[in-house]
Amino acid sequence: MTEKNTQFIHTGQELDPATQSVTPPIYRATTYHQADPWNPPEYDYARSGNPTRHAFEAAMAALEGGARGLAFSSGMAALTSAFMLFSQGDHLIVTRDCQGGTQRVLRSVFSRFGLQASYVDTEDFQALEQAVLPQTKAVLVENFSNPFLHVTDMPRLAEWAHSRSLLVMVDNTFITPYLQNPLELGADLVIHSATKMIGGHSDITAGVAVAKTDELGRQLYFIQNACGAVLSPDDAYLCLRGLHTLPVRMEQAQKSAEKLAQALFVHNQVQEVYYPGLPSHPGHDVAARTMRGYGQMLTVRLKSPSLVPEAAGRLRLARTGAGFGGTETIVSLPELHCHAALTAEERTLRHITPDVLRISVGLESAADLVADFGQALG
Repeated sequence: MTEKNTQFIHTGQELDPATQSVTPPIYRATTYHQADPWNPPEYDYARSGNPTRHAFEAAMAALEGGARGLAFSSGMAALTSAFMLFSQGDHLIVTRDCQGGTQRVLRSVFSRFGLQASYVDTEDFQALEQAVLPQTKAVLVENFSNPFLHVTDMPRLAEWAHSRSLLVMVDNTFITPYLQNPLELGADLVIHSATKMIGGHSDITAGVAVAKTDELGRQLYFIQNACGAVLSPDDAYLCLRGLHTLPVRMEQAQKSAEKLAQALFVHNQVQEVYYPGLPSHPGHDVAARTMRGYGQMLTVRLKSPSLVPEAAGRLRLARTGAGFGGTETIVSLPELHCHAALTAEERTLRHITPDVLRISVGLESAADLVADFGQALG
């Protein structure tokens, strides 16, 4: 069996049959000639299918170990298409510590159509059991969660959910298929914001979902084709490029993330560091058992909210912004960025306070990053 980094270059990525090109051509055509309209070819209209998009979808399906991959115009497009699998009156259990956009779209959009959601600590199986209603249809897990990187025991969760006939959906954006394959651990559907680690260069907006079964893939494809939130061929090409370098980027970034987490853990201005690679993290043992690494994301809580603007202003290498997963280190303020959609009360309940920083570690030298954060925090 080939090594993981080799798989990201070759798995599901065949030579172009017409030219033997080692990278797929970008097919921008929207319409295809049908010599026999009564027996249409594989590609007829760009919303329904595109060869470049299909190459990325096939690669993701193979890398995640699923039956079918579907590429969307953004991570939220992939996620909301997954929500469209459900009907009025259905109920979902969602990781409590999830990105703000997930809760926003469920609360402000899907609630109008009768889809209900409860937010639960998916590490707590007693809480999960108490959240199950007669109309519960699925569990949506963020693993790692955003922003505090809680770790869910995926094999145990999948076994629990399936014993209650619940679909298991996993937002695997923080971890990527390089570090974990949720479908192999029992999940039914995996979703990524490919804008982040998969694209990897902060220059595309994309999403992808991989279904474990042909039937679930068919259902999701119907929704995608009906609603039209498809990925452009140019961005599909860039996503494939990102897949090729994902292993080396992830290895470098997570090595630096671990060193930065260790340095911040002992810094006198830091109250708490949330990084599953630290033995002190509550989810460290589960992550070590179910994942191939700890990723490039970490979150810190400073000892005073007043330190946040001062530190952000003094950083020389790290950028401040809402994204993550690129080659550059990015510091986000969850209160203002990834969780701004929540009410102040909701943020307080989830401990998202002004003293919290989320850090996406990039490809800079670990020593340089440690020095940069050290001088910024004083």
